[in-house]
Formats: sequence, structure tokens, C-alpha cells
Amino acid sequence: MLWTIMPLNTVLAGLDSFKPQYKEVRWQNNILLVEPLEMNKAKIIRIISTNPFDYLNPHLQPGEIINLKSDQPV
Repeated sequence: MLWTIMPLNTVLAGLDSFKPQYKEVRWQNNILLVEPLEMNKAKIIRIISTNPFDYLNPHLQPGEIINLKSDQPV
């Protein structure tokens, strides 16, 4: 919920032009939806897995920064 006295058009101006670029990658035998960052790094957005233990792995949590060239988190 948004509480403001400003018109909705003013508050949401430019919001439709922001489109993050996501891509699917395989990392540590898992498929992840990531947002690429600089120099082979990416931020995890979503885990795509049928294994419930993958969701408990602290290195695969959304928001974590990973190195795409190695199998180690940053």
C-alpha cells in the first residue's frame, strides 16, 4: 500500500522503463535465474529445482552474489 499526497502518475513515472535483464544459468548442478552484474558475477533471483534441499543451501539463496566462472560464491 502506498500512502502519498502526490498524484499516482508522478509517483510511478519512469517505472515502466526499468526492465531488469534476467537469464537462466547452470551453477553447481543447479538451474538459477540470475541478474548479471559486472565481471562474471550475478545476483541470484530464483532457484529452479525440484530438490527441496537446494532451497536450504545458504549459497543458493536469492540475493546472493555468485561468480559465474567458478563454482564458489563470492
